[in-house]
Amino acid sequence: MPQFDSRFFSSLGMWTVLSFLLMLAIVWKILLPSLVKVLEERKMRVVSDLEAARKNREESASILEEQKMLLSKARAQAEEILRQAEEMGRVVREEKQKEAMLEVETRLKKAEAQIKADIDRVRNELRKETVSLVVRGIESVLEESLNETQKMMFINKAIRAVETGAVKAEPKKAG
Repeated sequence: MPQFDSRFFSSLGMWTVLSFLLMLAIVWKILLPSLVKVLEERKMRVVSDLEAARKNREESASILEEQKMLLSKARAQAEEILRQAEEMGRVVREEKQKEAMLEVETRLKKAEAQIKADIDRVRNELRKETVSLVVRGIESVLEESLNETQKMMFINKAIRAVETGAVKAEPKKAG
């Protein structure tokens, strides 16, 4: 092997050092600047990505806070709407109760008026019947027919007696 031959070793060592220095110069002048440029670009991209991530995190935090505020506002509005609905329901219920009470009172007044009218009608019928009975009773006691003037006189007396409450039950005679 010629590389290990001592005659060629010194010239081979020189060429090895010379080629190494040449390679080092090429790397230093051509490859290193492009490598440094690529690394700088990558560093800048990483820094800008980190900055963008920080901005996105801050923005998402602010959006989250905004959404929390909107959610709390929406909850407050929902509670207010519920409170208003409950209040409206209470008011409507009270109004319906008042309307029902008014209707009951109206029906009660109508019923009372009807009862009063029925009582008056029954009283009038009772008066007529009483007068008729009085006239028949008098005619049967007297055993004769009364003329219209006499009937009217007895009828008026009976009506006055019934209205003033002057008719009293007479005690039965023992006998």
